[in-house]
Amino acid sequence: MADYKKIWECSVNDVDFNDKHIKQDILNSWRRCKRHGVSLYDFDEKLLMKPEDKEKYILKYLPEYDEPQYQEFCKIVENLNINISIYDSNAKLKYIINYDDIYDDLYPKIGYFLDASEESIGTNSTCLAILENKPFMVIGPDHYKYIFHQFSCAAVPFYDENNEIAGTINASFLNTSVNRDTLNIIYSLARLYESLILKKITKKTKRNSQVKSINYYKNFYTFNSILGESEAIIQSIKIAKRAAKVDTSILIYGESGSGKEVFAQAIHNESRRSGKPFVAINCGAIPKDLIESELFGYEAGAFTGAAKAGKKGLLEYASGGTLFLDEIENMPLQAQVKILRALSSSTIIRIGGNKPIPINIRVIAASKKDLQDEIRKGNFREDLYYRINVVQLNIPPLRARKQDIRLIFDHYIREFSNKTGIEITSLDDKLIQYLEAYHWPGNVRELINIIERSLVLSENGIIDDSVLPIAIKECYMAAKLEEDFNRAFGEKLPEGTRLLQIAENIVIKRVYKEEDGNITRTAKRLGISRPTLYKRIKELNIEL
Repeated sequence: MADYKKIWECSVNDVDFNDKHIKQDILNSWRRCKRHGVSLYDFDEKLLMKPEDKEKYILKYLPEYDEPQYQEFCKIVENLNINISIYDSNAKLKYIINYDDIYDDLYPKIGYFLDASEESIGTNSTCLAILENKPFMVIGPDHYKYIFHQFSCAAVPFYDENNEIAGTINASFLNTSVNRDTLNIIYSLARLYESLILKKITKKTKRNSQVKSINYYKNFYTFNSILGESEAIIQSIKIAKRAAKVDTSILIYGESGSGKEVFAQAIHNESRRSGKPFVAINCGAIPKDLIESELFGYEAGAFTGAAKAGKKGLLEYASGGTLFLDEIENMPLQAQVKILRALSSSTIIRIGGNKPIPINIRVIAASKKDLQDEIRKGNFREDLYYRINVVQLNIPPLRARKQDIRLIFDHYIREFSNKTGIEITSLDDKLIQYLEAYHWPGNVRELINIIERSLVLSENGIIDDSVLPIAIKECYMAAKLEEDFNRAFGEKLPEGTRLLQIAENIVIKRVYKEEDGNITRTAKRLGISRPTLYKRIKELNIEL
């Protein structure tokens, strides 16, 4: 923990460090916090729930549900000695469970946050569970804000009937209270709460943790759902349509947010199995010690806590239809062995059972990583790789098909406008230039979020660059600077050894002037700390 704290100190003070010793998701969050200007040492008191408002949030009962599972839910949480809360998909507080009156005395120093978004309170499990679409634990110095380093938190997303994140179940506790079972407990609560939501929506179904759609859920995506006219996306659609006609296994490669599940559902809906179940399993979202019971099910009494009647596994639910194994690179090796055996024999055996159960499934797998690299590292079985990789489909990242951005933007602006009733009368052409200059690490999913944000923040029916996040504006600025720089100096830069210092000198002086000589605002715009700015001014002999 001490070493991790040193990494945090290096990061916030712009000191070089070895980033191999920190989780990439946490590091990325810190960087976003820094770009958004999130404070390290304090927060807006308005973000805290006031003690006098707690009755609005404390979960005494669920008025929208009247199910036996609700009693089970309450019984479990009453026996837990940790603070549990439920947030919606926008990281806004919905309910509090196990409210501790000590928070009344601690207010306004600490308490329950009404908004747990990254921009509001920095790195935390709630926002990361939503952003990364998987269970997340943030321990001590994982937090961007120093004031949260004595706490840890865990969050697990739950889903609605449209397969979208409906919110998260969260737990917060002192670092001394952390134990390895915490995330599994919260995971189980999320699945139970999720079943309450889905039971309310339909009395016919029972939803499991990663079942995105089975017989009683509509598969929404077809090939018409895939927007784009670029050669890269057209070629991917062409291969996918050919593969859909036969019952062969498909391996989809693509970055996060590029549309791997959209393609998988489109292939299923185009195939002869279209009227059968489509079961999506996120292999990275299920805790390792639960994945086998989720996949293969179990018989009554198979283990302590098992349901009395046993439980079907997801492979049984998928029989007759399509099994979509998302993030298959994260599947534990032991589960890989059993999946391979099931695919080879077309049978499964539930945990605690001895009777083979026949299954008939078509497998579509998806990965963000090169599985051949994972094989060399010993993380993935070569025999399973060849079983699932009959047809390989590569989904191009959005940055490789930027000519499709305008088409996607126009489509979703119309969709969100119809949904919200917000009418758009004018769209600044420069806005699209900003979007095309951005590198889109979150791909189409990130673009859709930006489109919705643009609509919500628009004024008087006008969408312009004022609605865009600073990161997108910075990319556009960098592209313009490079273009102007190359035009000014031609093919070759002038001779000299201080080119970088000259450029830095110009930028610092320009920003300092624009901020009317305010060092704090200048440092914030430059993305560095005040001590670092003073250091650079001294080293470069900048006259301000």
